[in-house]
Amino acid sequence: MSQPSEGPQIVTYRIPRIEVYQVTEDELSRIEEGYGQVGQDLTFAVASFSSCLAFSTALATASFSERLFLIFLVLVIVSGLGALYTGIRWWRVRKAAPRVIATIRSRRVEPQVTGEN
Repeated sequence: MSQPSEGPQIVTYRIPRIEVYQVTEDELSRIEEGYGQVGQDLTFAVASFSSCLAFSTALATASFSERLFLIFLVLVIVSGLGALYTGIRWWRVRKAAPRVIATIRSRRVEPQVTGEN
């Protein structure tokens, strides 16, 4: 009978230094909100701006009936306002998470070394 095969050999290496930061619940929440919201706002701003440009170009280069012209005009205004609103939100919040992370890192005073072997 054959011997049971051994599992793969596992080799681990010591990490020379690990830095641990204490973070409050509020800081974690602000980081989570900041990163999720920033990406979404930028995506909506770009999509709305693209729609605004497309409908504006159509209005400037083609002739439409009065009703269709009004529909396109409303779409230009709505998408322009949407791009402006989400663009401003993105601009204001884009540095929120890095600021919180900088605050956390600024707490470094003097390292407390523990677990020396």
